[in-house]
Amino acid sequence: MTQPVVAATIRHNRARGKHRVAAMSEIVVDLKRRNWSDARIGRELGMEADEVLRLAQISGLAELFANREFSEAWEIESV
Repeated sequence: MTQPVVAATIRHNRARGKHRVAAMSEIVVDLKRRNWSDARIGRELGMEADEVLRLAQISGLAELFANREFSEAWEIESV
């Protein structure tokens, strides 16, 4: 399916109330991997900016930090 067709299908399903949050989250994360901006995702899928952000965070947050090394936030120095 081409991207415009996918976007049209998503908009149609959202209008009918037939979309699922987990599936929408995966679609948003996939589009972000394809370097789509949040503005473009919102425009193409008919979403507000905060909805795009929330959906990206549902399944994409772990991936965003997957290659980061953990470090302590604070270290106390003795005086």
